[in-house]
Amino acid sequence: MSWLKLHPLSSLDTASQAGSDSDDKTNESRDCSDTESTYSNECASNRGYGTDDPLAVTRVLEQHGIPCCLVGIAALVFYGAGRVRDDWEICVPTELVGQAAELLQSEPYATQYHLVKPRGINHYFFLVPSIDMHIDCDPSNFTRSPRGLPYPKLDLCDVIDGTNVSEEWGENNLDLEGTNDVEWAKEKNRRGEGFGGKWAHSLFAWEGRRNKREMWQSLVRTKEDRLDWTKPKDVFITHHRVIGAPDPWAELSDMS
Repeated sequence: MSWLKLHPLSSLDTASQAGSDSDDKTNESRDCSDTESTYSNECASNRGYGTDDPLAVTRVLEQHGIPCCLVGIAALVFYGAGRVRDDWEICVPTELVGQAAELLQSEPYATQYHLVKPRGINHYFFLVPSIDMHIDCDPSNFTRSPRGLPYPKLDLCDVIDGTNVSEEWGENNLDLEGTNDVEWAKEKNRRGEGFGGKWAHSLFAWEGRRNKREMWQSLVRTKEDRLDWTKPKDVFITHHRVIGAPDPWAELSDMS
């Protein structure tokens, strides 16, 4: 199933692991199954955003007892950050990545979700181990878009600028005690070095230690400072939020 890939940092012994974004045919045949994608002039679902496709995939996983949520660029778009999404990154519990990959590449799903890829629009799904996202991949930690796509409840700066939340909101809803998890960052970087630094999401994790409350306060208090000449203050309230715009996660959208 050529649309299904595994996150390149996954150390699990599964049959399919993605490498770089190279177009090299050797790598492509290694990363994907024998099923070839087809191309079409037809537009993808939801005005080309293709959001119905990951919705179907997440429902299959959930029906088989595999909790999952959309992370990476998809989550930033959901929370209102201005990003262009090429791939869909589906986070599943680390210990279930192999099971999820096997399920989606088995019948009837290998045929049912053999996607017709519209020309110029890519539909690739990365299965991301939860250990690489530093989240507890449990349904109690998810929120859903009006379309039904699962996203993690709460990059931090983009979420602040997309939602325009207040400093008080963070005090009431976030755990701001202590510092960021430096040991997790070091371990993630160690795994990344094993793959030659090839990442699906970002550069190496930052290993510096910072107080979480101070980090939150600094980012919230500097929302307006992140406005530049392309975002006039009479139009934008934050870098990603237009004055008077509805909450992006509360409305049905083709993008999420």
